[in-house]
Amino acid sequence: MTVLPAVRSRLRVPFRLSLGAFLTLLGTGQAQAQSISILSLLPTDGRSVSIGQEVTGALSSSDPRGPDDAPLEAWLLEGSPGQAVTVDLRSSDFDAYLYVVGPGFDETLWDDDSAGGCDARVAFTVLEDGPFTVVASSQSGQTGPYSLSVTTDPEPAAPYSCGSVNPATLLELPTEGRVLELRGSVRGAFNGSEPTIQDGRPAAAWTIEGRAGESVSIRLLSDDFDSYLHVFGPGMTEALSDDDSAGDLDSQITLVFPESGTYRVIASALSANSRGSYQIETVEPVDLSTLPTEDRMAVAGETVSGFLPNDGPVLTQGRHGQAWALRGFAGQSLSIDLVSDDFDTYLYLVGPGIDTPLEDDDGGNDTNSRLTTTLPESGTYRVIVSAYSSGSGGAFDLQVSGVSRR
Repeated sequence: MTVLPAVRSRLRVPFRLSLGAFLTLLGTGQAQAQSISILSLLPTDGRSVSIGQEVTGALSSSDPRGPDDAPLEAWLLEGSPGQAVTVDLRSSDFDAYLYVVGPGFDETLWDDDSAGGCDARVAFTVLEDGPFTVVASSQSGQTGPYSLSVTTDPEPAAPYSCGSVNPATLLELPTEGRVLELRGSVRGAFNGSEPTIQDGRPAAAWTIEGRAGESVSIRLLSDDFDSYLHVFGPGMTEALSDDDSAGDLDSQITLVFPESGTYRVIASALSANSRGSYQIETVEPVDLSTLPTEDRMAVAGETVSGFLPNDGPVLTQGRHGQAWALRGFAGQSLSIDLVSDDFDTYLYLVGPGIDTPLEDDDGGNDTNSRLTTTLPESGTYRVIVSAYSSGSGGAFDLQVSGVSRR
């Protein structure tokens, strides 16, 4: 938890001042023996909440202001020593911030997203009798209605993070016979009559059957709008989401189905009120270890030059890749450098004994890449030349420095 500074003062100041003004004025006052939080001086205007109760309120432009122009609305809460209390602040209009101050606390308790999503939760044990001040707030001056609940038996936090779509919202979307095959392509369109998610973004739900351990790449393509893609289903606690990983303004999600069952693929747009046609493709994920090298060979102790086209195989994040073969042996130490003046480089290494591809962005100088490793087995490896940004390419130098342990 982060601590708001306690303030020592006997000054009385008008509550219409901002929190910043409070801190400035109170900091100049004569000190008392006991420090108090500035939040405890906020007016409650008759607002109170009891344990076991849920109340509603609304942050507005007329509320006292805290750091970053955040509105502050205070409630009184009574508690008895020994009670374990959980306070939740929830809103669909703003990113909730919650503060609690009161007797027995040496510091201000606060939280941002612990209730799941963009909702806040503070849990504490009442140490002393007396009223506590619970303060509802938000990010960067956001306002709107909210609910505030206090309980001794809290529900589990929502299983998704702030900024992510609520999976329950995705499950409520109708599919109306829209079905995807594992290796196929379908078309659809947004015309303004479809359901919406997250501040009015149009959404269409499609189903796809997956088997545990099976992998697929799903692409959402459109020439009419900036696409946004979601996938949710069995074995997933949070929806997968993507904006531009297929390159340009198109989306791509590659996943291994955690369980067998029916999954939902949600075609959407980055902006509300988007209109136009789209295409969903389901394809075999690119396997870096099978990319063709086409007689391209990298040799330890040498530098080779090449050219990365911007229309090669799409790896991930919309990046195009080009594979170079590299023969090595177990115990050989390698340093691989990818250098280019034309693009921000990205480098991968795959091969025998490497379970997860090694990768690097800027391990070399400036925007150049460097991978240093010791080969686990003898055999042919693939050095994958790529660019950090989708659609990028150009001339490059690939240098491999190798030292044998033999």
